Amino acid sequence: MDATSVTTEASRSPNGVVDTRGLLCPYPFIQAKLALESLPHGTTVEILTDSEATATSSIPILAERNGYTFTATERGGVWRLLVTKP
Repeated sequence: MDATSVTTEASRSPNGVVDTRGLLCPYPFIQAKLALESLPHGTTVEILTDSEATATSSIPILAERNGYTFTATERGGVWRLLVTKP
């Protein structure tokens, strides 16, 4: 199995999914940011992207700046990110 774990945390069930596969920067970041801003605290959002830069840079920076918890795994060129708004 070809999976890379960026951060390890307990698995969380997402409350919503933002599928940004096929979109170029900055659109995956913008869609993720808007989704997180519109949801209540305690919400976990699953973000799907095929952009390594989004998965390893943009979303982690967004999570860190806002105090969100964040996990990411990569399988077959698709990143699955779980971001929880505290």
